[in-house]
Amino acid sequence: MPGWQTVERFFEDYTLGERDVERRRTIDQADINMFAGLTLDFHPAHIDRTFADARYGGRLVHGVLTFALVTGLNVEYNMRAISYGYEKMRFPGPLRAGDTLVARSEVVDLKPHRRPEIGLVTKQYTGLNQDGATVFSCLHILAVDRRSAA
Repeated sequence: MPGWQTVERFFEDYTLGERDVERRRTIDQADINMFAGLTLDFHPAHIDRTFADARYGGRLVHGVLTFALVTGLNVEYNMRAISYGYEKMRFPGPLRAGDTLVARSEVVDLKPHRRPEIGLVTKQYTGLNQDGATVFSCLHILAVDRRSAA
Protein backbone atom coordinates (compact mmCIF):
# COMPACT_ATOMS: atom_id res chain seq x y z
CA MET A 1 0.00 0.00 0.00
CA PRO A 2 1.53 3.31 -0.99
CA GLY A 3 2.46 5.48 1.96
CA TRP A 4 1.91 2.73 4.55
CA GLN A 5 4.62 0.55 6.00
CA THR A 6 4.31 -2.69 7.86
CA VAL A 7 6.13 -3.03 11.19
CA GLU A 8 6.79 -5.79 13.70
CA ARG A 9 6.25 -4.46 17.21
CA PHE A 10 5.90 -6.64 20.25
CA PHE A 11 3.77 -5.87 23.30
CA GLU A 12 6.92 -4.82 25.18
CA ASP A 13 7.65 -2.15 22.54
CA TYR A 14 4.57 -0.05 23.45
CA THR A 15 4.61 2.71 26.08
CA LEU A 16 1.81 4.47 27.91
CA GLY A 17 1.11 7.90 26.44
CA GLU A 18 2.58 7.00 23.05
CA ARG A 19 0.79 8.86 20.25
CA ASP A 20 0.58 8.09 16.55
CA VAL A 21 0.91 10.68 13.80
CA GLU A 22 -2.32 12.63 13.28
CA ARG A 23 -4.03 11.84 9.99
CA ARG A 24 -6.83 13.71 8.18
CA ARG A 25 -9.47 13.14 5.55
CA THR A 26 -12.17 15.42 4.18
CA ILE A 27 -15.53 13.69 3.76
CA ASP A 28 -17.78 14.86 0.94
CA GLN A 29 -21.38 14.09 0.07
CA ALA A 30 -20.28 11.47 -2.46
CA ASP A 31 -18.62 9.50 0.38
CA ILE A 32 -21.83 9.69 2.40
CA ASN A 33 -23.98 8.64 -0.57
CA MET A 34 -21.69 5.71 -1.36
CA PHE A 35 -21.82 4.55 2.27
CA ALA A 36 -25.63 4.91 2.30
CA GLY A 37 -25.82 2.71 -0.78
CA LEU A 38 -23.49 0.12 0.72
CA THR A 39 -25.31 -0.08 4.06
CA LEU A 40 -28.85 0.77 2.84
CA ASP A 41 -29.04 3.53 5.46
CA PHE A 42 -30.74 6.34 3.56
CA HIS A 43 -31.91 8.31 6.59
CA PRO A 44 -32.72 11.92 5.52
CA ALA A 45 -30.15 13.22 8.02
CA HIS A 46 -27.50 11.84 5.64
CA ILE A 47 -28.90 12.44 2.17
CA ASP A 48 -31.71 15.02 2.22
CA ARG A 49 -30.24 18.54 2.17
CA THR A 50 -33.50 20.32 3.08
CA PHE A 51 -34.20 18.04 6.06
CA ALA A 52 -30.61 17.91 7.32
CA ASP A 53 -29.88 21.64 6.90
CA ALA A 54 -32.96 22.63 8.89
CA ARG A 55 -32.48 20.07 11.64
CA TYR A 56 -28.69 19.54 11.89
CA GLY A 57 -27.04 22.42 10.05
CA GLY A 58 -25.99 20.12 7.21
CA ARG A 59 -26.03 16.51 6.08
CA LEU A 60 -24.50 14.23 8.69
CA VAL A 61 -21.82 11.63 8.13
CA HIS A 62 -23.07 8.22 9.29
CA GLY A 63 -21.69 7.36 12.72
CA VAL A 64 -20.45 4.00 11.49
CA LEU A 65 -18.66 5.71 8.60
CA THR A 66 -17.00 8.08 11.08
CA PHE A 67 -15.95 5.05 13.15
CA ALA A 68 -14.57 3.28 10.07
CA LEU A 69 -12.60 6.33 8.97
CA VAL A 70 -11.09 7.01 12.40
CA THR A 71 -10.05 3.38 12.80
CA GLY A 72 -8.74 3.24 9.24
CA LEU A 73 -6.75 6.45 9.61
CA ASN A 74 -5.27 5.14 12.88
CA VAL A 75 -4.51 1.61 11.73
CA GLU A 76 -1.05 0.38 12.61
CA TYR A 77 0.20 -2.20 10.12
CA ASN A 78 1.82 -4.25 12.86
CA MET A 79 2.31 -7.85 11.78
CA ARG A 80 2.43 -8.87 15.47
CA ALA A 81 -0.99 -7.37 16.39
CA ILE A 82 -4.65 -7.99 15.65
CA SER A 83 -7.79 -6.18 16.75
CA TYR A 84 -9.26 -7.65 19.94
CA GLY A 85 -12.27 -5.31 20.07
CA TYR A 86 -13.66 -1.84 20.65
CA GLU A 87 -15.24 -0.31 23.75
CA LYS A 88 -16.91 2.91 24.86
CA MET A 89 -17.79 4.14 21.37
CA ARG A 90 -19.29 7.64 21.45
CA PHE A 91 -20.34 10.32 18.94
CA PRO A 92 -20.37 13.52 21.07
CA GLY A 93 -20.67 15.92 18.14
CA PRO A 94 -21.73 15.93 14.50
CA LEU A 95 -19.51 15.39 11.49
CA ARG A 96 -21.02 16.89 8.35
CA ALA A 97 -20.47 16.66 4.62
CA GLY A 98 -17.49 18.86 3.76
CA ASP A 99 -15.85 18.51 7.18
CA THR A 100 -12.28 17.34 7.62
CA LEU A 101 -11.92 14.47 10.06
CA VAL A 102 -8.76 14.51 12.19
CA ALA A 103 -7.83 11.12 13.68
CA ARG A 104 -5.73 10.76 16.83
CA SER A 105 -4.49 7.73 18.73
CA GLU A 106 -2.86 7.34 22.15
CA VAL A 107 -1.82 4.23 24.10
CA VAL A 108 -3.76 4.41 27.38
CA ASP A 109 -3.36 0.89 28.85
CA LEU A 110 -1.01 -2.08 28.68
CA LYS A 111 -1.92 -5.31 30.41
CA PRO A 112 -1.20 -9.01 30.25
CA HIS A 113 -3.69 -11.49 28.84
CA ARG A 114 -4.68 -14.88 30.27
CA ARG A 115 -2.72 -16.36 27.37
CA PRO A 116 0.89 -15.53 28.26
CA GLU A 117 2.02 -15.27 24.64
CA ILE A 118 0.05 -12.05 24.07
CA GLY A 119 -0.55 -8.74 25.81
CA LEU A 120 -3.38 -6.24 25.39
CA VAL A 121 -2.60 -2.74 24.15
CA THR A 122 -5.48 -0.27 24.52
CA LYS A 123 -5.50 2.83 22.34
CA GLN A 124 -7.80 5.81 22.79
CA TYR A 125 -9.04 6.82 19.35
CA THR A 126 -10.38 10.33 18.94
CA GLY A 127 -11.91 11.95 15.87
CA LEU A 128 -12.18 15.72 15.65
CA ASN A 129 -13.57 18.04 13.02
CA GLN A 130 -11.48 20.79 11.41
CA ASP A 131 -12.46 23.16 14.25
CA GLY A 132 -11.10 20.81 16.94
CA ALA A 133 -14.50 19.63 18.21
CA THR A 134 -14.64 15.96 19.17
CA VAL A 135 -16.98 13.98 16.91
CA PHE A 136 -15.96 10.44 17.86
CA SER A 137 -14.12 8.49 20.55
CA CYS A 138 -13.56 4.85 21.44
CA LEU A 139 -11.06 2.47 22.95
CA HIS A 140 -9.40 0.01 20.57
CA ILE A 141 -7.89 -3.07 22.19
CA LEU A 142 -5.15 -4.89 20.30
CA ALA A 143 -3.85 -8.38 21.03
CA VAL A 144 -0.09 -8.17 20.50
CA ASP A 145 2.53 -10.93 20.53
CA ARG A 146 4.88 -10.89 23.50
CA ARG A 147 8.58 -11.02 22.74
CA SER A 148 9.09 -13.99 25.07
CA ALA A 149 6.64 -16.07 23.01
CA ALA A 150 8.44 -15.40 19.71
